[in-house]
Amino acid sequence: MSLLSNVAVSLAKLGNIKKLNERAMENPRRDIDFFNRKYFDKSLILEEEFIEGFQMLTVKSENSIKKNVFFLHGGGYTIRAVRGHRIIVEKLVKKYGLKVTFIDYPLAPENTAEKTYDIVEKAYKRIVERDKGDEFYLFGDSAGGGLALGFLQKLKGLCTYFPQRTVLMSPWLDISLTNEEIKNFEEKDPLLPLGSLIKIGKKYAGKLDLKDPMLSPIYGDMDNLGHIFLIFGTNEIFYPDCMELAKKLEMAQGSEKTLFIGENLCHDWILAPLKETEETLEMIGEFYLK
Repeated sequence: MSLLSNVAVSLAKLGNIKKLNERAMENPRRDIDFFNRKYFDKSLILEEEFIEGFQMLTVKSENSIKKNVFFLHGGGYTIRAVRGHRIIVEKLVKKYGLKVTFIDYPLAPENTAEKTYDIVEKAYKRIVERDKGDEFYLFGDSAGGGLALGFLQKLKGLCTYFPQRTVLMSPWLDISLTNEEIKNFEEKDPLLPLGSLIKIGKKYAGKLDLKDPMLSPIYGDMDNLGHIFLIFGTNEIFYPDCMELAKKLEMAQGSEKTLFIGENLCHDWILAPLKETEETLEMIGEFYLK
């Protein structure tokens, strides 16, 4: 078992970590901004814009190549990006020479999915127009992974600059959480409180049906999505839905799949300072550079 799993399980036994995540999801803070320009490595070049008041920040270096990763962070559609997300962005830029564009998209409960998609679409169109000549890719972890896949499905009819490579890290693929196998993973998952996910999923949905592909892209069209790198662990409640997605991508036309399943790893482990994180980031960086 990995160090992350050992630590997370130990904390879960104390009744702490799921309670903390429950509180964070259901009563999200808005006073912490880890993507404030002042926190970034001073050697990096930052280009900041605002889309109807929502931050869009492109991070690059003097050595960055014309490969731009559109970054959609996780947090259950309610929590702002955390320090770990910023660290990932900086490493993708500094180590792999990528550009990364982060969008601080609208969150629930103040907003619903329709507003989130509106801003994400406008932000994406803006960077495509601004950075002509770049190749554009997607990255999403957890809820950001669900958003990335839903947005990728929608982009097929909207934009000529279609992302040919997408990384989905522990994606939340079905906010209805109705897969019967999930109950077999609820105890294995040391991080995610199922009850809170169900509550916040309904708030994020607004008036949309919970199985609308905008919310739950597992029900969407998997054809012609380019190359998707799907990453998830065996100790997370999203495991059954991620396995279902892997099967659907295998049967899809015009879509290619790379799969990595972290044995005994829990949800979204790349946010933690572990050797498994470094190994996974190396796979992600190399995937974008191919």
